[in-house]
Amino acid sequence: MKKAFSLLELIFAIVIIGIIASFAIPKYMNSRDSALASTIKRDIVTTTTSIQSYYLVNRKLDKISDAITLNTANWVLTDKKISFLDNGTNCIDLEVKESSVLIKIIKDAGNVCKALDELGVRNLDIDLI
Repeated sequence: MKKAFSLLELIFAIVIIGIIASFAIPKYMNSRDSALASTIKRDIVTTTTSIQSYYLVNRKLDKISDAITLNTANWVLTDKKISFLDNGTNCIDLEVKESSVLIKIIKDAGNVCKALDELGVRNLDIDLI
């Protein structure tokens, strides 16, 4: 006689795995978005601090890349502006003006932007002088 699982036992196992997955996958996605939001928040703080320090020493800033190097997987970088895209939608713009740094957040752009709003990240205008 062969030892094996019956079809009914296999169906029960698949149903139980499906129920567990229906709870686990959304939790996993939320924790992933929260982790990315924490990383983006840290990047914003680090970037503004680095820009302020660079401007204090040099009294000018031609390119953001002169002051800091950012992960291009998360950020789109131009000379005076960096942007974060959440699923292809613009979520955060950090732009260097004459003597200030403007941070603009669109909290309805995606899940990461909503998580950033929950973390307390807001629109700011930071003076460099």
